Amino acid sequence: MTDDLLRITGLRAGYPRRRIIDGLSLPPLRAGTVAALVGPNGAGKTTLLRALAGLLPATGDVRYDGQALLQMTPAERARYVTYMPQSLPQGIALSVIESVVTALRVSTLVKDRPESLVHAEADAVLQRLGIGHLALSPLDELSGGQRQLVSLAQSIVRRPRILLLDEPTSALDPRHQIDVMQAVTETAKTEGMIVLAVLHDLNLALRWVDMVVLLSEGALAAAGTPEDAITAETLAAFYRISGRVERCSLGLPHILFDGKIRD
Repeated sequence: MTDDLLRITGLRAGYPRRRIIDGLSLPPLRAGTVAALVGPNGAGKTTLLRALAGLLPATGDVRYDGQALLQMTPAERARYVTYMPQSLPQGIALSVIESVVTALRVSTLVKDRPESLVHAEADAVLQRLGIGHLALSPLDELSGGQRQLVSLAQSIVRRPRILLLDEPTSALDPRHQIDVMQAVTETAKTEGMIVLAVLHDLNLALRWVDMVVLLSEGALAAAGTPEDAITAETLAAFYRISGRVERCSLGLPHILFDGKIRD
């Protein structure tokens, strides 16, 4: 019997001289859930993603569908988890479509599939993210925001069970932020994927995600629906800003910021 849950219990992770996360436990995350990791700088958000991806030493109990992820080899974990860093490495001599096809080939999802079908699947992801017109462009000629969208395409096309996104909207204009969040939420629902995304834009979190996980100093400060976790009280306590959540004329929640709280 499968439960398709990601369970994180007692996680410890960090660096040789500094432990960033010490005994972190999160509510279970179910397939199809998009969760935003929020919190002030240095809260441990990226550390958590890197630990789950196997890029940092970690201890504790992390299980997906009952499988212990921390005990897996890198190859075994890659069957379940894909991590999208904040930026693509430079100097990759590939076009956009070639880079996405390569990511798809590495995933083994398309073993023995005709090349035309592989390219069609890669192109469909690019179109969904609004960058189909860049398919033949060299990666090194793209802007930072365009490279970020390509990195997301490489991650989504692999159809992992757990998708870890480190600030996927940070370099994007408002239109492409919407493209990204819409693609991520739709993919999570249709593929039964669990998404953990570091977001600094709290209004994006309020609008698009199912759950907000607020971290502070490597510990869980709040978790729940966006409007349960992002409140005037948590804004004041953890961000040191004065603000409140209201609803616009369309009924969508958004934050009105009043200013910083003086210490």
